[in-house]
Amino acid sequence: MPYVEGGDAAKMGTAIHALAEHCYKTDSDPMTFIGKEFDRITMTEENCDFAKQYLDAIFNIYNEVEWACEGEVEKFLPYQDTPAYKCGGTADFIGISTSWRKLIIADLKTGRGYVDAESEQLKLYALATMESGGLYQDIDTIELWIIQPHHGEVRKHTMTTQELVDWEHYILTPAIENALNPAFPPVPSDSACQYCPAKTICPAQANMVEVVHSAPPVEVLTEEQISVLLTKFDMVEDYIKAVRDHALKRMESGAVIDGWQLAPKRALRSWTDESGVVTHLLARGLNIDQIVKQELITPAAAEKLLTKEQRLGLDELTSRISSGLTLARDKGLSQ
Repeated sequence: MPYVEGGDAAKMGTAIHALAEHCYKTDSDPMTFIGKEFDRITMTEENCDFAKQYLDAIFNIYNEVEWACEGEVEKFLPYQDTPAYKCGGTADFIGISTSWRKLIIADLKTGRGYVDAESEQLKLYALATMESGGLYQDIDTIELWIIQPHHGEVRKHTMTTQELVDWEHYILTPAIENALNPAFPPVPSDSACQYCPAKTICPAQANMVEVVHSAPPVEVLTEEQISVLLTKFDMVEDYIKAVRDHALKRMESGAVIDGWQLAPKRALRSWTDESGVVTHLLARGLNIDQIVKQELITPAAAEKLLTKEQRLGLDELTSRISSGLTLARDKGLSQ
């Protein structure tokens, strides 16, 4: 698949991780980087605070095992590397304490999407750590930590080494075998397909489109059919967006797609000299209140300008008012 550049949120998350790693290795304070450029991103107070919360969690790990712990940050862990497939990833933090017979895997999440501590990603990192270090006889307990400042306190999931091995045997290994089996159909889902660069060539995605296309008229749909279609819609919309993005890139590279052309986006007018505009409009009889409007900033914007201590009491001055109802997944039901 061609390389797909990450979005702004991904670049910001990468920069925060890089800052945290730098400060961990140099024993420096992330908050001193506010307003400075790091990894080609200008760091805000929130960015630096996220890095600091992550480092605080790491030091809490050391305290938890009374510093009887070997720790590593941003370590690549190959779980399997064979001619048939490669499986692994880069763990944010690994803490190994053989005296406490404990392995701790910690991961910083800078996004807003909630990530459960019982994460397949962290289980995979734990397995790779156990394999590479030959730790099965030395570790009894595995702790998985998710540090996600957008969602409050650090979340932890604890499991035994046997439970991790069982997960590998009953969940991970069959999934890998199915992925390698050409006869096994792909199993698309919202989370699995969200960032996949293969949407435009995936037969399962194309099948989703066909299912929606062949659906009966809306008026005769049953509740069961509506439920099935709603489940598929998000993935179909993602597929359509991926095709549009792919078509744009192809045409920007010189490809010709019958019936379509590149067109400039709608141009929006903006002032080129604001002080000159004020002088110009005042000279034509308008008053300052007519041409310059003031409005109170939003609660979210105010929070960004304040420190954590200054934000105390701010919630008492706000309210949350819903604009109406919308459809949402029932998380209490299995998908």
